[in-house]
Amino acid sequence: MKNIFQKTTILLTVCGLASCAAEQDDAETMNDAAAAPAVSNIDKFEAYTQRFSETTEITQHHATGHVGDFFFTHWKDGGAASLTLSPEGDFSVSWEGGGYNYVGGPGWHYGDEDRVIGYRFDEDSGASYITLYGWGYDETMSTSDPAHLVEYYVLQRWTYDPSQNAEYGTTFVSDGIEYSTYRSVREEKPSINAPSTFYQYWSKPAEQRPLGEDQKIIFADHVQAWAESGWIIPDMNNFDASDDPTYQVMAVEVFNPPEDGTASGQVWDGR
Repeated sequence: MKNIFQKTTILLTVCGLASCAAEQDDAETMNDAAAAPAVSNIDKFEAYTQRFSETTEITQHHATGHVGDFFFTHWKDGGAASLTLSPEGDFSVSWEGGGYNYVGGPGWHYGDEDRVIGYRFDEDSGASYITLYGWGYDETMSTSDPAHLVEYYVLQRWTYDPSQNAEYGTTFVSDGIEYSTYRSVREEKPSINAPSTFYQYWSKPAEQRPLGEDQKIIFADHVQAWAESGWIIPDMNNFDASDDPTYQVMAVEVFNPPEDGTASGQVWDGR
């Protein structure tokens, strides 16, 4: 992808998985237009959820916020990775090789079953996953039931096959693309609600989606396919988790990347 970003480095508050540190390092650069008020209606996360009006580069270990109207999440447990996002939805993720996990990208601070996601990836030099990614959470369910918390993926490109050691669900067609569904369990792993035991739902296309072309994900088709196997997503518009809202983003994920890499593209509302 051509370098369309005029990068403005913004110092975001650094957050841990279970709590947000209020301490802030000295700012290298603070843009006058960057420090807008916290996003309304999610005051619980105002310590590290901010709104930026210009293209922003995020480098911290855990940060969320909005650039223009697009929400972003940016999380890593080590290593070096950065997310650059414009108010128009253009974004780029860059990472260095190493032994760590990173996931981040732009989208919305809540999931919507009826959302249609438009996107295009122009560059992918080896991400573990290029995916629609999000969470559902029901705080009224027992935490001993993995269904109380669901991490979901609608894969588009990948270098690691998540169907390994996962339960097969069904095969279906959405927007002319054949997908197969899988479910796996994560036991006491990082989540939007501290280390927890939870389900992962996967939709995996028969073929990886190409670069350089506009694509569309009809999320309702995936929710229906999962439900046909009895796999229900809990509340996707929930602010009761301890660490993050139940966001829905077009994400880049890398884990233990063997070398440096970049993925870049654009996301938009596809309806």
